[in-house]
Amino acid sequence: MRPIYDLQSMFSAQIQDAEAKGTKQDDCAIGIVTDNKDPKKLGRVKVKIPVLNADQTTHWCPIVMLGAGKNRGWFFIPEVEDEVLIAFEQGDMQRPMVVGALWNGKDKPPDKNPGGNPRRTIKSRQGSKIIFDDEKNKLIIEDGTGFGRITFEADTNKIIIEAIKGDVCFQVPDGEMQIMAKDAEFKAKTNVEIHAGGNLSMGSDSKVTINGGPSMTISGSNDNKNCGNSQMPQAPAPEPKDVEDPYGS
Repeated sequence: MRPIYDLQSMFSAQIQDAEAKGTKQDDCAIGIVTDNKDPKKLGRVKVKIPVLNADQTTHWCPIVMLGAGKNRGWFFIPEVEDEVLIAFEQGDMQRPMVVGALWNGKDKPPDKNPGGNPRRTIKSRQGSKIIFDDEKNKLIIEDGTGFGRITFEADTNKIIIEAIKGDVCFQVPDGEMQIMAKDAEFKAKTNVEIHAGGNLSMGSDSKVTINGGPSMTISGSNDNKNCGNSQMPQAPAPEPKDVEDPYGS
């Protein structure tokens, strides 16, 4: 214990300690995002903290993000006016960081929890979303404009690709495409067109039926209807390849 004559040093230490604590914020605080265009592209935001100062904004605050690392991790930057939760590194109010975003009475969640927590949802600003539906055993990927949807149905073992509006296009400009199935059916309300820039071959291991309705036209510079000499193309087959395990397991 210090002697009584050291009161001046004791009071000085208490004042210094009080001044240091005056710049500390040990509790989390609610912030409102004011800017998310980080000039250094480091995924930071500026916020104002109404409980501390409703008019001033912080410096650029880093964001706690899942799996953050070099060129990896979740990339979900809060929007301007979003409500976020702020923590302070070692209580230093000059070093805030965003630890999460919050829903509130104005900004509602993108889905409802009717009981049992049946769904997980990821939804963007424009409405594009991924829905993990454990109740219906479905995974749904949907664009925000309502043009397309991909549904994985576990109960029916189906993958459904839908163009609700517009077209579906599969393109492999510099490669090959193979479609293999137990049964395949192609239907069109009007026309079906198959075109090959080189040779076109079709074949069957069994019966072939071609029905042209009112008419059928077969043309070529060399018309050969000798079916006994024709050969069908070899059926495509999958070629499984071993994939190197990047984790060395």
